[in-house]
Amino acid sequence: MYKFRFPSLSVSKLVLGGFVLAALPLLVAIGSTVGAVDDLAAQSRKTVYSVAQLSQKSFMLMERLSDLERKGKQLLVFDDADMRSAFEAMHEQVQDIVLDLRVRTEDESLTAQLDQFGSEEAAAYQSVMEAQESRKAKTQGTVPRRGSQGPSAGLEKFDGLFQSLGRKARTLSQAYAVLIDQEVARLDGHSKSVQDRILVRSAVLVPGAACLVALFTVLITRPIRQLESAIRQLGSGDYQQPVSVTGPSDLTFLGERLEWLRSRLNALEEAKQQFMRHVSHEVKTPLATIHEGTGLLADEVVGELNPEQKEITQILVSNTQRLERLITALINFSQANADPAALRREPVDMHALVGEVLDEYQLRLRAKDLRLDVHLAKIEIEGNREQLRTVIDNLLSNAVKYSPAGGLISLRLGALDHYMELEVGDEGPGIAPEERQQVFEPFFQGSKGRELGIPGTGLGLAIVRECVMSHHGSVELLDPPTGNGTLVRVRIPWCEESTPRLRVRISFPRQGEPADV
Repeated sequence: MYKFRFPSLSVSKLVLGGFVLAALPLLVAIGSTVGAVDDLAAQSRKTVYSVAQLSQKSFMLMERLSDLERKGKQLLVFDDADMRSAFEAMHEQVQDIVLDLRVRTEDESLTAQLDQFGSEEAAAYQSVMEAQESRKAKTQGTVPRRGSQGPSAGLEKFDGLFQSLGRKARTLSQAYAVLIDQEVARLDGHSKSVQDRILVRSAVLVPGAACLVALFTVLITRPIRQLESAIRQLGSGDYQQPVSVTGPSDLTFLGERLEWLRSRLNALEEAKQQFMRHVSHEVKTPLATIHEGTGLLADEVVGELNPEQKEITQILVSNTQRLERLITALINFSQANADPAALRREPVDMHALVGEVLDEYQLRLRAKDLRLDVHLAKIEIEGNREQLRTVIDNLLSNAVKYSPAGGLISLRLGALDHYMELEVGDEGPGIAPEERQQVFEPFFQGSKGRELGIPGTGLGLAIVRECVMSHHGSVELLDPPTGNGTLVRVRIPWCEESTPRLRVRISFPRQGEPADV
């Protein structure tokens, strides 16, 4: 089966490459937007200039036509050379305007109207010039050309010509007004088209950039999450699961170093467990012989002992028993510190288990006349029965050992949020605030216990912590409600996703009924 291999890149190169690739769609979007805006600006400039020219020329056409009519009539009346030159110049301006409008007009109907207007204007100009020539010939006594008429008749004729030209000019002005509106509408349509193109490109490129950012974020954070999971795995004491990190080269190298560390820790853990097993086995055999021998001496089986010998024998017996308890505690601590994944898990009725341990302590409780305040909920979880029993046994043992005669021991089993809670309290000397974290370290004994001469190995709470941690829980010391003694709370999660799933069944005594112990 094909397995994806990550390119051999460092985190810095991957971040830089991701930034560049994610920026490319945005740069393309910006470039296309700038190009579209430039195209729109150019089109706008062209349209505005064209509209301005058409509007100006159509207005000028009306003005020049009016001037042409006035100067033509003045020429017919006064017959002045300057008037003739002005009339000719005005005619040329009108023709230039018509020619300019024709060049700027693409509509065929408008160009046809312009051509017709130009022809009629040229005809009117020619008629005025011919009438002026005819009048001049009469004044000089020459024979007029056939068909020539007097000045008044010519003016009436020219009124009709220029009125017709005026109507055509107004028609052209109205047509160009419509053309200007069409150009503005075309520019508005082009603007909306550019806007739509920009939106479409942005809708494609911006999500593309976001997808690239998300992709590279996953590629970068996935190996980091793998490293975090591996560190949590090693921190919880699970050395069996190999560490595998896929990602950038430097993070992969770090994963390889963690795998090397896991192998070393696993080897050391196995060596420690093997050493503890061998030492406990090798020490227990001669210790059993010494214990048996000192017992025979104390019982005077081999002969009567004098008082000094009896005292020495009792010292040997008590220290042999203490050494035996210490070795047993070391074995329990070694078992509690074993691989959590290798522990056998099964449904455990915590209500029944606490009751069993309490039954075993009945004689010790009566011997010190200790009272119990017990509140137990019926809870069933999935865990290692022996370790959970060790937790209850060690906590209750400490409570009995440190409680004064006639004292009160409180024991509560319940559930809160996602945790099973077990609290054990006593009215003993308590633990100094500065020693609350140290008491969970192996072989540490509190100062108050040493002052009172209470014997202990210093492994009880250390074993409790290891057993609780193997169930992904926590143990802590709390301030007792009365202010005296010690209160220990154990929490074990029963529905946390990151821990093995624990099955819980809870029921509490009805109100007014005593707790079932």
